[in-house]
Amino acid sequence: MNVVRKWKRILAVGCSHGLHADPKALAAVLKFRDSYKPAHVVHLGDFIDTTAFRSGAKGSSDESEPVQPDVDGGLDFLEKLRPTLTLAGNHEARLWRLAKSPNAIIAHCATTVIGEIQDTCKSLKSEFVEYNGIYQGRMIGGYRFMHGVMFGENAIRDHAECFGNVVHAHTHRAGVAKGRREDNPTGYCVGTLTRRGAMEYASCRRSTLSWSGGFVWGEVTDNAAVLWLHEQPSNLAEWRLPS
Repeated sequence: MNVVRKWKRILAVGCSHGLHADPKALAAVLKFRDSYKPAHVVHLGDFIDTTAFRSGAKGSSDESEPVQPDVDGGLDFLEKLRPTLTLAGNHEARLWRLAKSPNAIIAHCATTVIGEIQDTCKSLKSEFVEYNGIYQGRMIGGYRFMHGVMFGENAIRDHAECFGNVVHAHTHRAGVAKGRREDNPTGYCVGTLTRRGAMEYASCRRSTLSWSGGFVWGEVTDNAAVLWLHEQPSNLAEWRLPS
């Protein structure tokens, strides 16, 4: 008996960061989503930047960064993207930590934003996965889709060696790397959808110069996947994508 695999299309993005998002990048992703019509659409987290909630924001200009435009921008993109799976990133995780703050005003603000996130995902019928560091993730087509936890020059390879086949965000550097293991795993990083130089708190880090826009797309079955990475050249303003 021949076993026929049913292949389904998939699209994965991440690190759009609310009010720091690049409008051209968002528009390109949404146009591709509508033309490609994937069955699985995944946002890998950091759809909101939560700039004012940063632990290092106190006493800096970030402390006065407006909260609502950031939240509205992030949730508006989710509503247009219509993800089937939404992961919280380390930036959204700040909200869950601060919801337990002894400062009642901060706790209330964080709890309110958490409610907006949960309500949005519920209305989209999108599975929402809270951030849980190395334990976070969902398996699709034999790949673990997660926000990501590691940084550094070899972060994609490190994710593959730690988790096996993996698609992650977090590092803002689109790329592909192989893990040095007997099972030959592959790691993909979707990059970022932010404007270059938009995040003041990252403007003095040399590694920020290596950030690049992108997303992962392809086809999956129950236990296999064929994936491709689009990495947007930094010198091109317009996104050129398959039609």
